[in-house]
Amino acid sequence: MKLRRSWRTGVALAAASLAVIPGCRPRKTAEVNAIVPSFKVNRPEAPLGSAVEVTYTWTAEPTAKKLGQDYRALVHFLDRNGMMLFEDDHVPTPPPSSWEAGKTYSYTRTKFIPVYPYVGPVEVRMGLYPPGKGERVALKGEDSGMREYKVAKIELLPVTENIYPVYKEGWHNPESHPENPSVERTWTKKEALVSFKNPKKDVVVYLEADTCFKCFPAPPVLAVSVGGKAGLTVPIENGEVFLKKLRVKAADLGTDDWVDLRLVMNQSFVPKLLNPPMNNDDRELGLLVYHLHVGEADRLGPLADVVDATPIVPTAPTKAPAKPAVKTSPAKKG
Repeated sequence: MKLRRSWRTGVALAAASLAVIPGCRPRKTAEVNAIVPSFKVNRPEAPLGSAVEVTYTWTAEPTAKKLGQDYRALVHFLDRNGMMLFEDDHVPTPPPSSWEAGKTYSYTRTKFIPVYPYVGPVEVRMGLYPPGKGERVALKGEDSGMREYKVAKIELLPVTENIYPVYKEGWHNPESHPENPSVERTWTKKEALVSFKNPKKDVVVYLEADTCFKCFPAPPVLAVSVGGKAGLTVPIENGEVFLKKLRVKAADLGTDDWVDLRLVMNQSFVPKLLNPPMNNDDRELGLLVYHLHVGEADRLGPLADVVDATPIVPTAPTKAPAKPAVKTSPAKKG
């Protein structure tokens, strides 16, 4: 009978073996810079695949030293065994090189939780690391090792806790981001339809997307409609990723069991037919969607930058112009 070790055991043994290799010495204790990282989430429990609002705070105490470069924020989410599930590394606002002693800096980001085969407690760790080579900053807090500081715990719930969506017509197959294969996104056609189970209460629609701005002859406009009664118009002014949060009242969802959510671009493009052609892609493309999530408003906690859906005014059908009367010459008498 063969004995098998788990991959975690193998990693642990490999790490232990490094301790006896000549030349592998423990890192010297660095002087702590009196900057305290902290993490606050709008709801401590969230389903896989949903969105949370995270407020990051960096408190530079009076004895904090000036940072010589714009470090990136390290944010790791780990399971109960200490294995990293996902991250939210980013550039803090404002950049760390501008931080001053005795001041506190806070900002909020929306984080979409990936879908993993894991539910349960998650430990959150933060830190600061240089964009290039170099060491992480020694901060003030509970260091879990490698200058990652324990700041919070959250609970991940099953994906079944979400409102169930069904993607219908107007969607191409999902594809990976060319620069980051872990990021998945999906192109729509000019119009795309998704339906979701009606919770019969107010909802918030999260839409994170962009498009090929330069591929349109004029700045494109996106219309989002929910239930055919309320929605939002989004002028797209550049090619950067944007995030919209749309609150829709229960009355606008109607009484049916399912609600239609439509994404309609005022124009589309075909990469192969551009002048000059972008590539050989002959699909009709409209919007590139990174995340589309619908959540029950009363379960989401405090939200920032939410807009209320406005009534959709039906447009009257355009009448064809009347054809001018054709004059006929009077018949000549014989």
